[in-house]
Amino acid sequence: MLARSQRLDFHLGAAPYDAALRLFFALWPPPALRAKIAQHALLWRFAPPARSTVPDKLHLTVLFMDGVPKARLQDVMAFGARIACEAQPFRLQLDHAEIWPQGGIAHLAPSHVPGELTALRVALAREAQKAGVPCDVRPFKPHVTLARAAQASLPPECFAPILWHAADLCLVRSVLGTGRYAVLARWIL
Repeated sequence: MLARSQRLDFHLGAAPYDAALRLFFALWPPPALRAKIAQHALLWRFAPPARSTVPDKLHLTVLFMDGVPKARLQDVMAFGARIACEAQPFRLQLDHAEIWPQGGIAHLAPSHVPGELTALRVALAREAQKAGVPCDVRPFKPHVTLARAAQASLPPECFAPILWHAADLCLVRSVLGTGRYAVLARWIL
């Protein structure tokens, strides 16, 4: 069952803020696609105080989980591996550029959300809830964040869609206040 998965080594540390973890499952683009998305970001007219996302951090969050007890991490990895083994890769077309007024999130999104992506989100959320892991239950708005605090920025008026063969699901730890991510596990769909 884990034959298609790869677990990466990581260190959780012992700092006081580590009592609970900020985790998320994400689709992680391969390097060539991250480069395309970064090139797309150059078409935007970002205005201060916009903070661009560095290319190595470009991803699409499938499910965010905040306040996960360290003791539950192995459970999260187990259900992530199980869901990833059942999921199939799919095509995603990033063809919609927008800035959300709340928080000024400049992003690239699909105008049509593939059923496979919705099913992946639903399956991960269901397993998180069954395992008693706190997770985001807001409506799913899949997107790749290009910049934050970008309220005064302008997206490109037109651009070529970016096609993504989504096949790389990761479990990622976000360290609050540092902007650091650590990929804890990666599975190929």
